Amino acid sequence: METEALERPADLTIWRTAPASAPAAQPERYGTLREAIAAAAGALTDPAKQPWIITEEGEILSPNWIRTYLN
Repeated sequence: METEALERPADLTIWRTAPASAPAAQPERYGTLREAIAAAAGALTDPAKQPWIITEEGEILSPNWIRTYLN
């Protein structure tokens, strides 16, 4: 991933693995991909949450990608 991509906007959606009664996931817009990754890191501490990021270029970053990037 390009370093410049980290400074572009990104959308974070946190899907819940809880029962179907959980509310539908809504994406949240972040000013930079760095901010979205930081927010996703917090969600990864809860096994019932699965963060997915879509970059401004349309690249989809899975929870496993996010974990790998943070390590």
